[in-house]
Amino acid sequence: MQTVRVKKTIDAPIDDVFDAYTDHEALALLPIVRSAKLIKTGHPERNGLGAIREVDGGVVWLREEITRFDRPRRMEYRIVKSRPPSDHRLGRVEFAENADGGTEIIWTSVFGIPVPGVGIVVEPGFRLAFEVIFRLVLRSVAQRATAKRSVA
Repeated sequence: MQTVRVKKTIDAPIDDVFDAYTDHEALALLPIVRSAKLIKTGHPERNGLGAIREVDGGVVWLREEITRFDRPRRMEYRIVKSRPPSDHRLGRVEFAENADGGTEIIWTSVFGIPVPGVGIVVEPGFRLAFEVIFRLVLRSVAQRATAKRSVA
């Protein structure tokens, strides 16, 4: 099993950052994503608890289910189907206000590649790739959250 943990500080209010992160379809704005679709709406919000999204990155395809949605502090998800196959144990994104009025994000994911003889070899590479992807996603979140603030 591999653990990816990425931290980022965003100079925007926690509600704006949470909104930008949980806007699942906005993942399609990333150049590495072919499409991002909300397959099933969640509750009490569209992107909330029980929402299912599919993200197509070409080589990597994921179907994720939102398993916890505590606005604006935490969102958890689990990858329920993927290509290549994965054993995803945890996806957690935590949000906390900082003293400057910005938001601290900690994104944690625990996964394995359940392919005998191959998984243990490729898992570290996937961990590094996911770290890069998470940083790209959080950079996009920061751009959208800070743009929202400058428009208001």
